[in-house]
Amino acid sequence: MYNYRAILQRVGIVLIAVGILDIAYMVYCISQDQSYSSIFNILAVVAGVFLFRGSLRAVPIVTCFAAFMISNFVSVFILLPFLKPAELWAIEFHLDPVDLSMSLLVRITLIALLCWVYTQLRAAPVVSASFKYAHSASTPKLAFILGVALVVLPVGIMHFTRGGAAGAKAVEVARAKYGQDYKYHVTAMGWSNGNVQAHLTAYNEQEIKPVQVEWKQ
Repeated sequence: MYNYRAILQRVGIVLIAVGILDIAYMVYCISQDQSYSSIFNILAVVAGVFLFRGSLRAVPIVTCFAAFMISNFVSVFILLPFLKPAELWAIEFHLDPVDLSMSLLVRITLIALLCWVYTQLRAAPVVSASFKYAHSASTPKLAFILGVALVVLPVGIMHFTRGGAAGAKAVEVARAKYGQDYKYHVTAMGWSNGNVQAHLTAYNEQEIKPVQVEWKQ
């Protein structure tokens, strides 16, 4: 059973390294007053430590997490062309090609990393050891399904909302408030106490900015 421990240690080292790098980046973003969002940092370090120590209890948890994030990230990647108008994508690339390219590269790298973690933890020696010590070793089908569902359902709902009366109203109110010099893309909407609040992206050839409008139903 040495092989399974070697695999777990290898995955553990990678997760610890990724987590430490992510924590360092988080500190940098905070110091520079920049926005920060990540699924790794401390969680990756903790998971890496357990795997490095050969914990088979941690294997199904990390495997399910990897499966969920793989299906989630891949679903987002496939749906990217439908999340924004083609013109907005083109303007984003024109205004800041480096940032958009780096964002896509980071997403592809994360998918590749998660796929590697998943395949390592589903390797035969690890699965055999899990069976031997009565730990779950089944394929995390539910995690894959949830990862897809949590992308497809909100995107589908937002698509129909954006194309309906509420979406049209949001654009109308935004145009009245921020002017005719922008085109508007609805990104989120919420209803509370008879009020409707919408978040939109206002854009033209020179500028892209987030805006927010609110009106009574």
